[in-house]
Amino acid sequence: MKRLSAIAAFVLAVVPLPAFAWGTTGHHLVNRVAREWLPTYLPGFVRTPEATAAVVSFGTEMDRLKGAGDSWDRDLDPGHYVDVGDDGLIAGAIHLDALPETMDSYDKMLRTADTSPYRIGYLPYTIADGWEQLRKDFAYWQAFNYLATHAATPKARAAFANERALREDLTLHDIGVWAHFVGDGSQPLHVTVHYNDGGMHEPFEGAFVRDHVTAEGVSQLMGPNEQRPPRELVSQSELMKTIGTYLVATNSQVPKLYAIAKTGGFKEATPEAIAFATARVADGARELRDLIMLAYDNSAYESVGYPEIALADILSGKVQALPQNFGGD
Repeated sequence: MKRLSAIAAFVLAVVPLPAFAWGTTGHHLVNRVAREWLPTYLPGFVRTPEATAAVVSFGTEMDRLKGAGDSWDRDLDPGHYVDVGDDGLIAGAIHLDALPETMDSYDKMLRTADTSPYRIGYLPYTIADGWEQLRKDFAYWQAFNYLATHAATPKARAAFANERALREDLTLHDIGVWAHFVGDGSQPLHVTVHYNDGGMHEPFEGAFVRDHVTAEGVSQLMGPNEQRPPRELVSQSELMKTIGTYLVATNSQVPKLYAIAKTGGFKEATPEAIAFATARVADGARELRDLIMLAYDNSAYESVGYPEIALADILSGKVQALPQNFGGD
């Protein structure tokens, strides 16, 4: 983790948390507080100060990369939002409480409404994709962590120890990048067709959050992170329901946001406006924490390698996996 440690040292020493716009400040707050509230039963590598700094730093990567090119921007920018109408429906056809299980199904339903994910946004699916990727990351880490001490030969153990270290770096990167989209999901203007009425978007998520929302205020709203045993594998429909419920709650805050703006609350930084913005960031941090926990819990039911081996069979010693099962020599 030397490379990530260097990044962490830079972030902690040089980049103060409330430094820039929500693209930086809000996402940094979501990522930092969520990481700090992870329970102790998660692997130690995700709970260190270096992990916090890495996850915080990567939280703005998807904004930093904007402008990389026409293909990149047109494909990926719509993953930051979803335009929900006043009727609670996406394009008048899909309710956030009943999201299709896959992006393909979502696309087909939108095309019946004469639109597409690239015009209306597909934030629910960037959240779902990142969660599934993290679940697999955790599964591979558990396999490599076990095999680093239980593989049959010293050479194999050394190979798996190296794989474990690489997977730790990759997992922190994946958490940080994916967390950006989870954070977007707590910003009401990312979950509505009214995303910039009156030029509201940038001032709210930018200067106001930078100047008035603090990590301490967000942390006070986090609530418990009770340890829980692994549960049954979350189905695709259950995952989309969880994400939909989160986004419904965010969308419900759009009228309040504009009501505060209409009375000058954000310009005057009233207590109501500060409390509102703090609660929105806290909702993102809480959702991120809970989804990370759920991904780790569910990784117990994953399979790894090729041909696939059930993680449970590796951890129980039922199957003696070899480096060759993971593309090694």
